Order: sequence, then C-alpha cells, then structure tokens
Amino acid sequence: MAACAVTLPAVNDQLTWIDRIIDVTGWRYGPEGGAGWGQAEAELGVTLPSDFKELCRRFVPGLFMGVLDLLRPTDDHDSTSLLGWWNSSRRWVSEHDDPAGRLYAPHDLYGPDKGSGLIEWGHDSSGGQYFWLADRSVESDRWPVVARHDPPHPWHRFDMSMTEFVYRMLADPELESFSMVTPTWRPFYLPYWQPFPSTPEEWDALGDPNREN
Repeated sequence: MAACAVTLPAVNDQLTWIDRIIDVTGWRYGPEGGAGWGQAEAELGVTLPSDFKELCRRFVPGLFMGVLDLLRPTDDHDSTSLLGWWNSSRRWVSEHDDPAGRLYAPHDLYGPDKGSGLIEWGHDSSGGQYFWLADRSVESDRWPVVARHDPPHPWHRFDMSMTEFVYRMLADPELESFSMVTPTWRPFYLPYWQPFPSTPEEWDALGDPNREN
C-alpha cells in the first residue's frame, strides 16, 4: 500500500482545511438544517470525525467538481446515506463470503464488534472509493484516509484528515492519482439544486476561473 508523506495535522487545526475548501471552490452559501449524525454513530458504535461532520454541515448535498459525493446522514436530495451504504456493504459481504472479503483485503469493513476496519465516507463517479481506517482505540479525528479506484486497483493510505484529503484532491496536482486539478478550471461545488451540466460549455462555465463565485 502506498503511503503519502504528508503528516497528520494537529486535531485543533483540522477545521482550517474546511476554510480552504470553501475558499478554493468559492462556496458562499450558508449551512442548511437537517438530520444529525446521532443515529449513524449509535449504530456504528463510534463517533465520526468532527471535520467530516462540519464539512457536511457547511456544504449542502452535492458534488465537488461534479463528481465527488460525500456520504450523508440521510438520503435526502438524492444523497447517499453513510449508514445505509455501510449496512448494505456489510450485508453484501456476509452474503458472498470469501470473494467479498477479498474485495477489501488486506482490510475488513468496520463493525461494532471489531477493533478496526473501513468506513466509507465518499465516492466519485469515476470509481474512486474513500474510507477511513477506523479504529475504536484511536480518536476518530486522527483516523487516516484509505482510498482506491475500483478493484483491482491497489489501496493508498494517506495519514491526514479527510478534509485535508478533499482539499488536496481539489488543489494539489501531486496527490497521486486522486487529484482532480484541471489546469483550465477553477474548483467548484455543484449543489443538489443546480441542474447537472449536459454540454461541454456548461462544464466550462462551472470551472471558469473568472466566474463570480
């Protein structure tokens, strides 16, 4: 598994990555009220990272660069429920036994009865899958990110918060194969209420470096 050389930021510095994401995308809308994470955390048996929950609060359901989707507390606005996705993944693994287990090897999906395992927090339309390597013995704000493209591509571990990882996806061309940096586009966020682009011209307008927001 390849490892990124960037060190994990101090826990009390993590929210600054959200400010950087807001700045680089030009997002200027306020948070929307909605369901909290209590039910998901109760069923998972762990507290999810605070920066992830704050990022979901600050950004309404939608897609970074029109492709990256964060899992949410519910499936409102065509979102993917983190808890629902976790439950369906575990159910699929239990029904398919060994082949399904190899799908996540050398890891396993997280379960309340296990010490550590994968919890997915996002995915993208090109097959990218983004997880925490969750560990009940470690404060959740310090869980590393584990990512890969569709199997059989290898896992990559990044010892950073998920908000730093998302920022680097948007702004760092050297983030191995997970960077979404496009030389002629400025990063953007596509909220659920905005029509999905259907032409190259509409995509270019979203990524226009001179757009107003």
